[in-house]
Order: sequence, then C-alpha cells, then structure tokens
Amino acid sequence: MKSTAVATFVLFGIASAASLPGQPSYGSKKRACCPAEIALATGIHLNINGQYSEFNTTQKIEDAEKAHPDGPSTQIYELIGQLQANVQGGQNLRLFARTHETSQQIAPAGNPAIPGLAMYAAAEETEKAQANTALNGNCAHDKATLELLKQEITKGIALNQANLKAAVSECDFNLVFPPENEMGV
Repeated sequence: MKSTAVATFVLFGIASAASLPGQPSYGSKKRACCPAEIALATGIHLNINGQYSEFNTTQKIEDAEKAHPDGPSTQIYELIGQLQANVQGGQNLRLFARTHETSQQIAPAGNPAIPGLAMYAAAEETEKAQANTALNGNCAHDKATLELLKQEITKGIALNQANLKAAVSECDFNLVFPPENEMGV
C-alpha cells in the first residue's frame, strides 16, 4: 500500500512536470507525444541553438576579417575552425539517436516534419561545404560566402522552427525548452 502511494506520487509528479499548465504547446492536443516525437523535437530545438552558434560565429569571422584586411590572422583561422565544428555539431545532432540514423528516421512514420527535415539535411551539407572549402581568411575573398552563409543559416533557423512545430503538431507537446540563442552562445 505504501509503495503504491509512493509510485502514484512519483508518476503524478512526473506527469505534472511534463505537462505544465499555461505553457506554450504545439499542435492540436490530440494525444500525448510518443518518445520518438519528444526526441525529435528535442533534437530539432538543440539544432536551432546550434544554428544560432553558426550564425554568430559567421558574424565573428566577418568582423575579424574586416579588422584584418591585409590577410588572415590566427584568430580568423580559429573562428573558421569553430564554424566548421559548429556545422559538424549540427550534423551530429541529426544522428544522435543511433549511429547512421537521421532525424527523418527518428520521426514516426508520416510525421509532418519529415519533408522539412530532408530539406534541412540537404542545406546542412551545402553549409558544410562552404565552411570547409570556400573560406580562406581573406576578407575580399570570403565576403560573399559569409553573407550567403548568414542568409542560409537564417533560412535554416526558420525552417527548423517550422520543423519543430510540425514534429509535434499531432500531439500535445508541453515541454518547455530554454529560449533559443541563449544556450552557450
């Protein structure tokens, strides 16, 4: 009897923490989100924060190159390396559930986010190629690529925000994430 009361309290406490009243939710409150939908939403949110890091680092590269118009500096090379790491980190987040499993595979069959996730995966590959091969640390050479990267990252953030809403649009999602662009940026 005592263990039943404790178990009920623990389950109620967990349920209360997962479904806070008055918190923003996505979707039409049809059913509770399954673990795959929660994992997908969490991964997308983390990826959005990673995209903000990519954008901020791209801006830092641009600023550093403007400050060193005569050529690259150690700081610029370090920032380019950080951008490459940020882009790779975003790709790694898509693979977080299992080795070689993408966000599209984490999503339950028919999840509305799947088409947007595929679009984002392709865009990520383009960003990676630009960060890895198109930047050389010279302001005149890198300016167009940096501007393009910032535009693409901004579009990617908007796409992933739509993906997040779509990922949980068929369930009652009440988990509250920290605000975007405030996690380690």
